[in-house]
Amino acid sequence: MHGIANTQPNNDNPMRVLETMKTIWRRWKAFVHKLVAVQSYVLMAFTYWVAVGPVAVFMKLRYKDLIDRGLGEPDIESYWQKPTMGFQDIHRSQRPW
Repeated sequence: MHGIANTQPNNDNPMRVLETMKTIWRRWKAFVHKLVAVQSYVLMAFTYWVAVGPVAVFMKLRYKDLIDRGLGEPDIESYWQKPTMGFQDIHRSQRPW
């Protein structure tokens, strides 16, 4: 039987094969975990600079302060602004628009 391949499974040490596969799997997971951390950092930084950057430059060029961050007068006691809406009651809160 010189021309026929041995079809018998090699049962020398099945635990050794299992441990080798576990080691390969754990190292692969560790590598991919680090790779995904780098990938997410790069994607978030790119998205920030593409989405927020142009808007910030545009708003800076127009000198627009949308949230009214000015401190106003330094001698004033409170920066509270009176509401511009009318009388508030339970019926108004049930139908806000």
